[in-house]
Amino acid sequence: MKSSSGLYFSRLDHIRALAAYLVFVWHFTHLTAEFPVPFSAVPPFPFALLEEGHVGVGLFMTLSGYLFAKLVNGQAINYPAFLWSRAVRLVPLLAGSLAAWYILSKLHIGSPIYFSEIWRGVLLPTLPNGAWSITIEFHFYLLFPYLLALSNRFGPYALLIGICLSLCLRALLWVKYGEVQLVAYWTIIGAIDQFLMGMFFATAGLGVKARRVVAFTSGLLFLLFWQIFDAKGGFFNLDGAYPSPSALWIIIPSMQAVAFGSFVAWYDNSGISVPPEVDLCLRKVGEWSYSIYLLHFFLREVSIPLIKDRVGQDANFWWALPAATVLFAAFVPLAGLSFEFFEKPLLRLRTAYIVRS
Repeated sequence: MKSSSGLYFSRLDHIRALAAYLVFVWHFTHLTAEFPVPFSAVPPFPFALLEEGHVGVGLFMTLSGYLFAKLVNGQAINYPAFLWSRAVRLVPLLAGSLAAWYILSKLHIGSPIYFSEIWRGVLLPTLPNGAWSITIEFHFYLLFPYLLALSNRFGPYALLIGICLSLCLRALLWVKYGEVQLVAYWTIIGAIDQFLMGMFFATAGLGVKARRVVAFTSGLLFLLFWQIFDAKGGFFNLDGAYPSPSALWIIIPSMQAVAFGSFVAWYDNSGISVPPEVDLCLRKVGEWSYSIYLLHFFLREVSIPLIKDRVGQDANFWWALPAATVLFAAFVPLAGLSFEFFEKPLLRLRTAYIVRS
C-alpha cells in the first residue's frame, strides 16, 4: 500500500503478511488454554516462533519504526499532517470494530466490553481484542517527531540511548514490583525498543554484508532464545506465573527489537527474487493486514463456543497449525473486502506530511 507521500515498498508488505500470520496462528492454535494446543506445548525448534506467535505484534511495531524513518529519510515533517494521516489510516476501522464489540457485549454475545475500557484506551492498554496495540502505536506517533529530531541532530546511533534508558526503566520496575512483563509487553515502555530499533536500522546506513551478518546472527540467537522461552513456560507460564516474575522480561523487548529490526532491514534490501504470483499474494495480505489483525477476533469469538466440548481432547500442535493456516487463507479475502470497501475509500483523505527540503 502506498504511503501518503506516494512511496511504496512492496517487501515491507511481505513482512506485514508474516506478522499478521504469526498473530492469527497464535490466537487460533490457542483458542483456550488447553485446546487446540495447550500453553504447555513445546514444539521442536524453530516452531516456538509460531507456538508463541504473539511476537508478531512486536514485528508490526518494529516495522512501523522502520517504515516511517525510511519514508522521512532525515527530512522534517509537518506534525499535524502526520497525525492526521495516521488517524485517517487507523481510526475508522478501529472505531467500527470497537462499536461492534460494544454492541455485541450489550447483546450478551462474547466477553463483556465496558465503555470505560474504551475511553481509557487512549492512554492505557485497555482496548479489547487486539486494539490495545493501537494505543501503543499512538504513543509512538506522539514521540516520533522528537525521536526524528534526535536522529537528525545526533545521528541514528543516538536512538540506541533510548533503548538503554528503557532497559534501565524496566530493570527498576522489576526491582520495585517483582515483575515487569505487563509493562514490557502491553505498553510503550517495552515497545519503544522495537520502534527505535526499526528507526535505527532504517537510517544507520549499514552495508550489505553487515546487514546480512547482523540479521542472520541475531535472528538465529533469537530463535534459540525463543525456543528456551517457550520451554520455560512461554507468555502465560514463564517461571510458573502470569504476570511472570522472571527478569527475562527486562530484555525480551530489546532482543525482539534487534532480531526484527535487522531482519526487516536485510529483507527490504536483499534483492531476493520472489515469483510474481507469490509477491502479489504477499503484497495483498500485507496490504490487508490491519483488517486481518482487528477483524480476526470476531472469527475467534465465533470459534471458541464451537470447540467447548473438545477442550482437552486431541490437542496437537501438528494438526492445529495446518488448520489455523487454512483458516487464515480463508479469512484473508474477507479482510480484503474490508480494506477495499471500508479502509481504502478513506485513504484519499490523507495528506502528505514530509516537508521537502
